[in-house]
Amino acid sequence: MAKSSKKSVQPDIIRRGRVVLPERLSVCMIVKNEAEILGRCIESIKDAADEIIVVDTGSIDNTVSVAKNSGAKVIIDEWKNDFSFARNISIANASCEWILWLDADDIVPPQSLPVINNLKKKKPDCVFGFIVRNEKPGNTGTEFIQARMFPNRPDIFFERKIHEQMMFSALRLGFKLVETRAVVEHHGYADSQTMERKARRNITLLLEEYSIHDADAVMAVEIADSYIITGDIVNAKKWYEKVLAIADCESVFPQLAGQACLGLGNIFNRGKKYAEATEQFKKALKLSPGRVDVMFSLAVSYDMLGLKNEAAGSLLEIIRGQQTPLFIGIDFREARIKSFLRLEKIFLECNRISEALEIARQAVAELPLRPEIHNMAGRIFFRSGKLMDSLHAFEKSLQFDIPDNIEAYTGLCMIYACAGKKETAIDTIDSIKPVFKAVPAYWALFKQFLKTLPEDEIPATINVADIEKEEEHIRKIFNIG
Repeated sequence: MAKSSKKSVQPDIIRRGRVVLPERLSVCMIVKNEAEILGRCIESIKDAADEIIVVDTGSIDNTVSVAKNSGAKVIIDEWKNDFSFARNISIANASCEWILWLDADDIVPPQSLPVINNLKKKKPDCVFGFIVRNEKPGNTGTEFIQARMFPNRPDIFFERKIHEQMMFSALRLGFKLVETRAVVEHHGYADSQTMERKARRNITLLLEEYSIHDADAVMAVEIADSYIITGDIVNAKKWYEKVLAIADCESVFPQLAGQACLGLGNIFNRGKKYAEATEQFKKALKLSPGRVDVMFSLAVSYDMLGLKNEAAGSLLEIIRGQQTPLFIGIDFREARIKSFLRLEKIFLECNRISEALEIARQAVAELPLRPEIHNMAGRIFFRSGKLMDSLHAFEKSLQFDIPDNIEAYTGLCMIYACAGKKETAIDTIDSIKPVFKAVPAYWALFKQFLKTLPEDEIPATINVADIEKEEEHIRKIFNIG
């Protein structure tokens, strides 16, 4: 955990000379217009909380009523464009020995409640780090360690207007962060539009805050990452470079420096500068050994450079390794999914069929609810001549309600053709046209079987080059001469 570059002045909200109830927990939250989700959060923690304090910063919906009806103590205060200010109001009203801070879009899973109840009995001489899982659609999302539970003391308080932290003040007191098995699921970044909107809001506050602190690596990384989310690659690159230019950053803050190297490497990959990207990823792995997101990006660089064995080795290391959350968010689940899919591509391109079969079976066993994994297995089974297994895999994929699953239909049509049922394939292609006519991959499949394209039926938004690219993909994956 990084230390603040300047000592912050203790806020005006002082909690001195106050008796706190031992072995008890105050859950503190700040909210605004969270009526739809606040009750869910409170319900998830109520069996561990001895009191719940909610600071409302100006809701115009039923948030306050929901909080009161859930048994929370509600404090109304105007929003001052400062997350720490609001957080400090919440903890100033806490009466228990321990404080746990949550957001309204957090959920504490049931298995974490006994862990938290046990932590309440500990001596209040440290800060407890929880595993925070940012949940995204499809059961993916980053995971990281975050300081969440801390002793109720007047000299431990939140700092910074945005991405607020209480750990700075705890570190100045000599408190250590102790990692625990407790988990908090965060649901606030579920879709890309929400993420971009919040990132744009954050950039303004982060830049303002950064001007106050000298060469702060934590905020510099947060600014760079926020620019990536908004698609501003030029500014993202500038801020990642700024992180690495901070004196002693690599030795004092290796995880932050590693994040900057990853960001730069991904920017190089995007610009097809794969050799430069490789060097950044290797440096990132020295700073943060075992980071699966870095290992995946490195594999992509190797693959694009034609270093297939090196790429496969990096991907296999991901799917065989252990998950170890850091203080930087890593999407372990997505890294595994993408690694299986990339391994399929490499193994099939290199005709390493037996290895492809092995990873297909492992992937289906580990990720039975992912349609793209069943499609992957179907393609591998097809290439290995196991047509019935391939058929079942594609049919399994179609059991999921996925509107754009053209890959499964492509696989089925290829199986029909191999079984001498070309007419069934053509009938299938015709039946799915209303759903997929705006998808280039559909017209590539159409041309594969009907040899020509009905130009008057193809939407003007579809580029012929995209159809040709999809044709090439079909021929390569299904080994069509």
